Amino acid sequence: MQHTSWKRWWPVAAMFLGATASDRGRGRDVETEAEAHDNRQTALSDGRATLRIALRAVTWHPEGSAGPTLKVWAFEAERDVPRIPGPLLRRAQGAAPVRLEFVSELPDTVDLHGFTTSDAPLVVAPGARVSTTLRFDKAGNRLYWAARHGTAFDSRGWEDGQLTGATVVDAPNEVGRADRVLVVTESFTFDSVNGREEIKAQLALNGRSWPHTERMTYAANDSVRWRFLNGATVPHPMHLHGFYYRVTRRGNGTADDAIAAARQPLVVTDFVPPGHSMSLAFQPHEPGNWVFHCHFATHVNAVSSADTAYRHVERTRGYTPDGRHMGGLVMAFTVTSPTEVNRGAAARQLHLVIDKKGERFFHGGSGFSFALADSAQQLLPASTRRVPGPLLLLRRNERVAITLHNRLDRATSVHWHGLEIESYPDGVPHVSGQGSRVLHPVLARDSLTVTFTPPRTGTFMYHSHFSEAEQMNGGLYGVILVLDDPAAYDASRDHVLVIGGGGVPDVPMGFESPWALVNGRRFPRPVVMRVGETHRLRLASIHPDWQIRATLGTEEAAWQWQPAAKDGADLPAALRVPTAATWAAGPGETADFLVTPKAAGQFRLLVRSEDSGWMIRVPVEVKPR
Repeated sequence: MQHTSWKRWWPVAAMFLGATASDRGRGRDVETEAEAHDNRQTALSDGRATLRIALRAVTWHPEGSAGPTLKVWAFEAERDVPRIPGPLLRRAQGAAPVRLEFVSELPDTVDLHGFTTSDAPLVVAPGARVSTTLRFDKAGNRLYWAARHGTAFDSRGWEDGQLTGATVVDAPNEVGRADRVLVVTESFTFDSVNGREEIKAQLALNGRSWPHTERMTYAANDSVRWRFLNGATVPHPMHLHGFYYRVTRRGNGTADDAIAAARQPLVVTDFVPPGHSMSLAFQPHEPGNWVFHCHFATHVNAVSSADTAYRHVERTRGYTPDGRHMGGLVMAFTVTSPTEVNRGAAARQLHLVIDKKGERFFHGGSGFSFALADSAQQLLPASTRRVPGPLLLLRRNERVAITLHNRLDRATSVHWHGLEIESYPDGVPHVSGQGSRVLHPVLARDSLTVTFTPPRTGTFMYHSHFSEAEQMNGGLYGVILVLDDPAAYDASRDHVLVIGGGGVPDVPMGFESPWALVNGRRFPRPVVMRVGETHRLRLASIHPDWQIRATLGTEEAAWQWQPAAKDGADLPAALRVPTAATWAAGPGETADFLVTPKAAGQFRLLVRSEDSGWMIRVPVEVKPR
């Protein structure tokens, strides 16, 4: 770390601190408005050898000018305004290094991370200045961040949580290629409401929270490339509606490496831990409006918003059909196409009833359920209104019309998770659709028919996409199998296990549910196999609150299994190799595995929350040949 004389800063201090003359006259207590940073332009575009960056207290409006005014800390590059996230530091691999000079206008000492290859931070006291050299030797994406002195990345709070930005080094084959840089930031604190300590966060993507995040537009079959950097203290399973994507690079905060094309599976959800990054690519072929969002319910609702009115709606579960029902880490984009496709008539009709769960959960709480009916008028007995919803067996390339009959006293919507279908039936209220035809929630005691054609065989899910923390925890989820011949499905060798919510918990906002179920049970029925026979295990993770881990084998050791598919898509050959039988996943992920037992006996599939929480044993009985 190198130091510079403060006198060198005086001629340029006003210029790069972005203050007006009246601001400078009032001194450092003035809080300037921070602007959302779309990360389109690098702060190093003019080939400069030095960049001066200030750290200062700001006001910020991530939910628009009419939203709450937040007081946080931000980076400000010279000749610019404060921005959240901080300035984009982007150059080609092998470019000349740049000298970074920092000055702090903050009241506390802070540590600067991610600007050097050393683990030791740059420490800058109030009014002090430090400098370092940023090099562009290795291609990839990397976060830089700051925090109060001595604070770890995942312990940052409200003000310092927004001191985050991206460094991008373009590989030779990436220079000039169109892409977008997406940086997640988070402010975090606790809030006491009615005697309960709630979690209050403000998640933002490039400085804005839904519904104010940037809406992008692409032409059908465009090549879309995003660089996603998770600057929050929490993980994000990132789900793309309508299309598969490939992860082409991964970064863990220290290293960022390209992934060989032969080892890039198709995914619709990918789990990004705190401080990590991914580069992703896809081709959107279906026109309409789509979303890209985190699949933890609390990261896309009012828990991740400082808006008091919106938080009250979530707290009281008072969502209305036309009111706001998403927030935080959600981004929408529109795909345009000059041609219209004639979809044809449905070859099959299903009636899916949404109702109260027939029986209460084990803890006495009520819930919700999906059930299949023969007609709109059929009354379903309590025994059929179970959790999870019925297994839906659909035929590949067969157009199906599903009428959703909402018998609840509240609105809902259904998302067909992972299916490559048209936009309108995709299930996101006030977003899904095209032009003037936009989906609305299914009102209480109303119905809606959606029609689509599943193009790919595989394991998929369906679940509520309205008031998800309540409705998904309450039981509105199930599994879809798309097969070439649904009549040939053999449940004795093809086992579906869905890990989901077990009731609506009475916990303070932002805290995880203590309940989970596997196939609707705390004590699931055994999976029966036979020695020498190959069985398929289809695992579906849809608990809205938890990252889970499933391990097959004994108490002492895991078996071997062969991964076969991810999110419904067959894995490339390089990934279909035997491996230890353990799977970690966030909500919104499915995986298929092939298992051939070698010995008879009693075994188990242990499913647990990745953090402390809950554990469920699924008995596995292997019979002799």
